[in-house]
Amino acid sequence: MGVIEGKDNLFQCMSQLMAAEVDPVSRQDHIWQRYGETVAVMVLDSSGFSRTSKSHGIVHFLSRLMQLRHLSRPVLEAHDCKRIHFEADNAFAVFRSATDAVAAALALRETVFDSGLMLTDNERFRISMGVGYGRLLYSETLEGYFGDEMNYASKLGEDIACGDEILLTRAAFDAAEPSLVGAFVADSIETSGVRLEFYRHCFGLKQ
Repeated sequence: MGVIEGKDNLFQCMSQLMAAEVDPVSRQDHIWQRYGETVAVMVLDSSGFSRTSKSHGIVHFLSRLMQLRHLSRPVLEAHDCKRIHFEADNAFAVFRSATDAVAAALALRETVFDSGLMLTDNERFRISMGVGYGRLLYSETLEGYFGDEMNYASKLGEDIACGDEILLTRAAFDAAEPSLVGAFVADSIETSGVRLEFYRHCFGLKQ
């Protein structure tokens, strides 16, 4: 294991292995032991980025986006969020438990609605979120987390969820406090040749 010792970063570790002509796959158990974390991940996307930027200009949209970020951070931190990363009109948040992540998603959606934040004069600002839970590889760089539940949360939050929807992977649903997810409805979709099962919560449903 000597070629792994002394490296704090996942990609530095893998680069060192490859430089030593060692296939990282042959050390994957050690890599998972050292860089693996069991966490819940939330991927947030905002509705109407391209459309609003084109109709009202990028500065208009970015001003709304900055308001969303100011609203989001204290809500996420209040739910024991470990890490928050904003990128364009997305946010990536990491929590110690699925219950914290789901509670944060529900609270954030309500906060954005109650704020009266508008995308345009006639359209409310809406967000969508995907939540996953499981063991992921973490790199202490901007790359962040890697693994199936990260991929699923991104797919749910960015591609499948509509504005005001929260979608949970099966793992996140199963790991969350049952009373918190009682109103989520089972659904599934075929994507990239994989049947993805998830749970959907639309705005206005009560827990």
